[in-house]
Amino acid sequence: MKTVGIRGATTVHQDTAEEVVAATQELLEVMSELNGFEPDALASIFFTVTDDLRSTFPARAARKLGWTQVPMLCAREIPAGASVDLCVRVLVHWNCPEDDDLEIHHVYLRNARTLRPDWAQPRASDGAPMAQPRGRQPAPPDQPAHRPLTAAAVEPVAFQGEPGAFSQEAIFRWLGEGTRCVPSETFRDAFAAVSEGRAASALMPVENSTTGSIHPVYDLLLEYPLAIQAEVILPVRHVLMARKGVGLRDIREVASHPQALKQCSRWIASHGWDAVAVHDTAGAARALRDQPMDGRAAIASRAAAALYDLEIVTQDVQDVIHNYTRFLLLAPGDLPRPAPTKTSLIFATRDVAGDLYSCLAQFAVREINLTKIESRPDRNTPWNYLFHLDFEGHPGMARVDEALAGLERHVSFIRVLGSYASLELR
Repeated sequence: MKTVGIRGATTVHQDTAEEVVAATQELLEVMSELNGFEPDALASIFFTVTDDLRSTFPARAARKLGWTQVPMLCAREIPAGASVDLCVRVLVHWNCPEDDDLEIHHVYLRNARTLRPDWAQPRASDGAPMAQPRGRQPAPPDQPAHRPLTAAAVEPVAFQGEPGAFSQEAIFRWLGEGTRCVPSETFRDAFAAVSEGRAASALMPVENSTTGSIHPVYDLLLEYPLAIQAEVILPVRHVLMARKGVGLRDIREVASHPQALKQCSRWIASHGWDAVAVHDTAGAARALRDQPMDGRAAIASRAAAALYDLEIVTQDVQDVIHNYTRFLLLAPGDLPRPAPTKTSLIFATRDVAGDLYSCLAQFAVREINLTKIESRPDRNTPWNYLFHLDFEGHPGMARVDEALAGLERHVSFIRVLGSYASLELR
């Protein structure tokens, strides 16, 4: 048996007993989880607080955790220029086994990370990156076989829109032009096609690099029990099309899907045209062919112009030349697919002060990169919100398993939508 010291620090936003106890409790929990110690094995805990914290003793957090048999001491620090404000520090003395392979993980949370940037991610005592903690060892989840997705595995593929839509272009460029598809009038119709067995999967747009998130799809991700199988990023190049013989001078209004109109809004306004929203880009092109209207043009894809025998008037009419849309392939269960690189989940906090901060800290202290966070109203509870989170990594990775376990302590609801690989089409 030997005694080792484990250092930790955290900060609070204001000097209240509630905040000091909550932040210190979070710090102690992370230190225990990463190092795997039990309170009965602790020799002592030494707390210090900066001079601007006077509301309570941080040792109350340890008592709240049930660590009642551990000797503790609290002290106030002498002001020092190199310190941070509203800071709690702790030194835990652990009576641990004699083990040459034992790794000690010091923990610095919140603004205290600036005190020891080298320990902002939990690290071993020699400064090496953190290995698998000695605490809970999660069993790796069952994973589908890792191999490229093929059209045969996912077809027919539902998409929102009519033939020639950008969603279908993404399907064809990814899986091949022979891929069987199920056009659907609305996003909900595409989800329902999979749920009812009329399609094996659906490719749904969730975000555009110019106009942001497509909120109806985010809401449907919670409503339907489909898992994310892959992410596809498509460069979107809008073209202006009209019936043969129509030129720019003849156009007074432009029809397209609302997302496309937003992506081309400045260009449309520069010509003084009216924007007419319809359910789909390709649908606007088809309607222009079947029900021609004087002065009307459409914005859609080059494929739609060819399919509906329309003439391209102007190319690349999007406001931002580098215009991309993210699509998610959704299907029930787990399909054989490439090794995942990203994970998406939805969670709701407990409506307790600092809970969202504590949720995000589970990823920050383990240096897991968050690629997106989006809040959406909880339709079952007014003024409550659900958070959609994307991050790099997947369950089965040690630090991801630990982050998810920590997240569960601060949420009232969590659902992992899937882990998947990302493909950018050229």
